[in-house]
Amino acid sequence: METTQAQSGAMINPEPQQQHQWLQKLVGEWIYETEASMGPGQLPEKATGTESVRSLSGLWVQCEGQGEMPECGVVTTIMTLGYDPQKQQFVGT
Repeated sequence: METTQAQSGAMINPEPQQQHQWLQKLVGEWIYETEASMGPGQLPEKATGTESVRSLSGLWVQCEGQGEMPECGVVTTIMTLGYDPQKQQFVGT
């Protein structure tokens, strides 16, 4: 019986898709300011901070943010975002 790469657990190098190229637009240093309504009759709350986004082999981006959030203080966030051609959708953590 012949073993395939998928069966052996070896990584298959995916070919970048058009959606992977779109992710590269996110790469850079960013400053953000958001405003959200937390419920009816409540004043909107603002959050501000910075985010650094880098490419991981042209297939994923990793975003690391730091900022001030209402009722939380200073926070750090990390997100990965990529495109799964099999699912035909963006995926992340």
